[in-house]
Amino acid sequence: MLSKIKSKSKGWIAYFIVGLITIPFALFGINQYFTGPSNLVVAVVNDDEILQDAFFMEFNSNKRRLQQQLGEQYDPQIDNIVKQSTIDNMVNQRLLSQLAEKLGYATSTDELQIAIQANEIFHKDGKFSMEKYEQLLRLNGYNVQSYESARLDELTQGQIKINLLGSSFIMPSELDKLQKLNDQERSFSYIQIDANDYLDKTTVSEKELEDYFNENKPLFIEPNKVKVNFIELSVDELAKDISISEDELANLYEDEQERFSTDEERKAQHILVETEETANKVIELLNSGSSFSELAKTYSLDTGSKENAGDLGFFTKGVMVPEFESTVFGMTQGQLSSPVKSEFGYHIIKLNKVIESTLKSFDSVYDELVKLATRKAAENELYNIADQLANLSYELSLEEAAEQLNLNVKESEFFDQSSSKYEPSFVKAAFSDMVLNKGENSEIIELQSKKSVVLSLSEKRPERQKELSEVSDEIMDTLNTDKAKLLVDDLALKVTDLFSKNNNESAKSFMDNNNLEWIEVDWVKRNAQNENPDIVRRVFALSKPVDGAPTYSFQSIDSRISIVFRLNEVKTSNTEPNTELARAVLGFESDEVFRSILKSLRDSEEVKVYSELL
Repeated sequence: MLSKIKSKSKGWIAYFIVGLITIPFALFGINQYFTGPSNLVVAVVNDDEILQDAFFMEFNSNKRRLQQQLGEQYDPQIDNIVKQSTIDNMVNQRLLSQLAEKLGYATSTDELQIAIQANEIFHKDGKFSMEKYEQLLRLNGYNVQSYESARLDELTQGQIKINLLGSSFIMPSELDKLQKLNDQERSFSYIQIDANDYLDKTTVSEKELEDYFNENKPLFIEPNKVKVNFIELSVDELAKDISISEDELANLYEDEQERFSTDEERKAQHILVETEETANKVIELLNSGSSFSELAKTYSLDTGSKENAGDLGFFTKGVMVPEFESTVFGMTQGQLSSPVKSEFGYHIIKLNKVIESTLKSFDSVYDELVKLATRKAAENELYNIADQLANLSYELSLEEAAEQLNLNVKESEFFDQSSSKYEPSFVKAAFSDMVLNKGENSEIIELQSKKSVVLSLSEKRPERQKELSEVSDEIMDTLNTDKAKLLVDDLALKVTDLFSKNNNESAKSFMDNNNLEWIEVDWVKRNAQNENPDIVRRVFALSKPVDGAPTYSFQSIDSRISIVFRLNEVKTSNTEPNTELARAVLGFESDEVFRSILKSLRDSEEVKVYSELL
């Protein structure tokens, strides 16, 4: 309860989007909005209507969240994917709500409050904060009533999953086998052969170069490129030419005293009770010598502080609720207050310590003042120049605008739309219709590097087929690597074949002739952290040794690496199956059942979506 008082203390893109949207509401764990009536229905789930207003509230929320995460990569075309994912998720929610109602599932108010207060997103200083709770709801388009209604619905739906988990089972013998597999250890050796070590043993002819180029011409197309002229305004550059007088620094010091001051802090303890009568009784007991600590444990309703003598620690102004704050900051050290009424009840406050506000000296913050004053002056100058530049570049050429403002016009290198040399907003503006096709100056663009630019097209190059001479080195590297990889594959396969046929002496001689060595690895488990995870995964996929004879395997890891594996031994423990493993296995099982139920609901229930209204 008192947590509110202290609440102010200090191809792939589509899959990615669908994944983000199907995760219930990122902050709170729900994905449903409540809104006013609308006469437009975008979907009907049995007899339950999804209104257009509700859909657009959720769609816009998902869209904003994706735009924040994807930044410049968010494209208007993504809207269609977001819309489809949003309506699919809303339909699923309605289907689950209807199923939960049919099954008679319900969630009590107490269960709802426990779930909300356990959500760390609403915590401040380790405790549930009512003010943070309400603030986050407002920021995300909720009020308390709508959020708690939606959360209640979600918790009820969640009981379907919980009951699936409760009804799933696994035979003890199966669990025992899984435990043994999980705890299994393996001892192995491996030879790693890298194609890069054999590049000097390969040659590529001119004909091979030409053939590869002719067969793979689409790989060697240079995309559209542009070169732009631009005027750049930089706060850092403008700051270099700015000097600040002592008078300006002195005035800034006066204006910014709050910045250079430490806030007054007060340390207090309190006892929170429900009625004024109880508060007066507690004050009488305190005045008669009773322990504040013991009375806090006995009477205080503030569960967050009662076990700690009601101690609230140090706090500054703006932290506590107004009634509490006005009282405690009007008290003297050691004073006991009369009952103070707030929305939580009645407080008995004891002020234990006061740390006065202090102002840092002018000399101690001199360098910070210079930086602050310079920065402010540079930002003001940039704002003024940018305003003038925006007007001039709208009417004049970039060169004329630069001349009038005594600025320089810079020129970029050629770059394409996938370039990482320039910031995404810079590249986007360069390839905009305004600049690329109409030949106009861009609007002023703010860059992340604290710069602003206006740009215009200098030159553009259309897409073109590269010449063989331009890419011959690249092709040469590719063909050499491919040939070297064939060599290492042959070496690895030969070693594996010799050992597998028990031609151990021939195999060892072959290894010596080719400077190959085993890398020995002692016992490891599946989750070994000190070995390459990919290698460990492949080792645990090998068949167990038979009759004490090692298992050999050759595997091509990637375009360069080939590995010969020798699995020496496998051992298992007699550990009893643990509950964590059982729950994990059952969790996988219930997840599959849950997905099947959802698919069955979509197939069997009456669902209509009016896509033209989305």
